[in-house]
Amino acid sequence: MELIDTPQEFGTEAKRCIGKFGCTPEHNYTYFLTTAESGAKNIFLKSEEGYGVLATYRENAGEVFMVSEALAPRKKQVEVLHEALDTCFSKLPIKKFAVEQDDGLRAQTKEAFANNGYRALSPRFSLYWPVFSMDKWGGQGMQGEDWKKLRNAKNRFYSEHSVEVVDSQSVGKEQLKKIVLDWAERRKLMGLGTNRKDSNLAYYERYLKMIDFGFEGTKFAKTLVVDGQPCTITAGWEIPNADSSYYSAIGICNYSFEGLGEMANLDDLYRLKESGYSTVDFGGSPMPLLKFKLKFRPHAVYVTHTYAIVKK
Repeated sequence: MELIDTPQEFGTEAKRCIGKFGCTPEHNYTYFLTTAESGAKNIFLKSEEGYGVLATYRENAGEVFMVSEALAPRKKQVEVLHEALDTCFSKLPIKKFAVEQDDGLRAQTKEAFANNGYRALSPRFSLYWPVFSMDKWGGQGMQGEDWKKLRNAKNRFYSEHSVEVVDSQSVGKEQLKKIVLDWAERRKLMGLGTNRKDSNLAYYERYLKMIDFGFEGTKFAKTLVVDGQPCTITAGWEIPNADSSYYSAIGICNYSFEGLGEMANLDDLYRLKESGYSTVDFGGSPMPLLKFKLKFRPHAVYVTHTYAIVKK
């Protein structure tokens, strides 16, 4: 397996691989570039068969982290992961190779690795991914008792404030970055933790990068301007090779007004339903954030586990 460590060299091939084999919400090239936060760099692993692995390498931590699943058919996932492990442990001074997998793929990996020199450690944390079937979603009409609280909050918010929806690209980058930084600081003050076990706080750097990239690779990037103040960012993209499916990747607000987060997410869901998407993935969440997302009444929730693989 070839290990390539600069976007100038792997860009074209990584995009090709995503286009052909991408299948998960985080199989997006621009998003992949944003994952190289402080102390990390992007790497791309290419197999002889043309499959690939998106990953970040943290030299100081001695760890490679695979971004989402391997870019390969499901039946080839474990085989490609094994190749990536062999390549990284032989070519890089690492102690750990971390992955994020659903229950089924994790079970396959553990079984396959039982006698091949690697050992899967216990999960560091698990994330919960709410999914909406938009043809069944009742959030536009908000009829019935189940929607009463959210319906009242929406009516109150729009009666008390002037609200405009604009493309995020039309807002100055520094204003957008201030929304991100205010969001991160507020979550810290709210006691939601400083790592992804508790919140998304530790990952705000990638949002700043997405702003610098001008939201390249997104389908929609929208901001609510409330009483003249840009307050929110929602953005996402279509999931590759998944018919009419969308990943709502970013949903943040600066908490300037009560109910702001709910209104930003409702605005996002309304747009996606009107755009004709059949399925919307609302992103991986630790339990506190999942409880917030359940307000919008998703139809299913799946789980992924992040864990490290080490040599025996």
